Amino acid sequence: MIQIKKISQSTIPDEVLNFALAEMQKIFSGEIIFVAQDGYLMQIEINSRRRVSDWEEKISAWSADLISSVEKQICLEFAKLLYGRLVIKLQKGRITQIERTVQQRFTGLDGEGI
Repeated sequence: MIQIKKISQSTIPDEVLNFALAEMQKIFSGEIIFVAQDGYLMQIEINSRRRVSDWEEKISAWSADLISSVEKQICLEFAKLLYGRLVIKLQKGRITQIERTVQQRFTGLDGEGI
C-alpha cells in the first residue's frame, strides 16, 4: 500500500529539505529548484554541471552555521510562493544567488487559467 504524506502549504517537508541541503553540498556548479503549485511543494529539480577547467577543484565542507542559515533562507523564500519556482544557484560549491520566480494564475478567463 502506498502511503501518501500530507504536505503543508508554504512549507518544505523536513526530509525533502534535508535531502536538498545534502545534495547542494555535493554540487560544484549547478542549481536546485523547488517548484510550488497552489502553495504546495510539487517537486525539486537538481542540475549539476562540472566544467573541465575546474575538474580537479574540491568542494569545501559547509559549516553548521551556513547550513542553518541556508535552510532558514530557503524556507522563508519558499513560504512566499503560491505558484512558481525557487532556484538556488551554486558555483564552486557555494551558493551564489537565490531566485524566486512567481507565476500568477488568473481564473474566469477563457480556458480557466494561464
